[in-house]
Amino acid sequence: MKVDLRDDGRTLVVHIGGYLNSSLGEEVEKLVGSRMGCGARCLLLNFGQTRMVNSIGISFIIGVVEKVMEEQGRMAFCEVNRLNRDLFQVTGLTKYVRSFETEREALEFLSRSPEEGIREM
Repeated sequence: MKVDLRDDGRTLVVHIGGYLNSSLGEEVEKLVGSRMGCGARCLLLNFGQTRMVNSIGISFIIGVVEKVMEEQGRMAFCEVNRLNRDLFQVTGLTKYVRSFETEREALEFLSRSPEEGIREM
């Protein structure tokens, strides 16, 4: 399990590797929470190296979505495998966060108009 960050000052890109469970979810939530309060306005969660997300991992993602909304930021997912994409749909996450096939597409979206980063709850 691994988390890699890239922060350009406006957008925080988080690459999540392995199995998103309680320990990795907690690490992601802490990192995002500390960075979103320090200038980053957009968040991209890249799931390209994420094998599986369990129910506890979903709860941490929901916490991250809430943090981004509190900060009036924008958020997107990218490179989500089919299993995790289906899980995100069943849990309702796709109602609030757009998902893209590639990181490039997601970054282009986040750099545009802020009308659609996170859908209103």
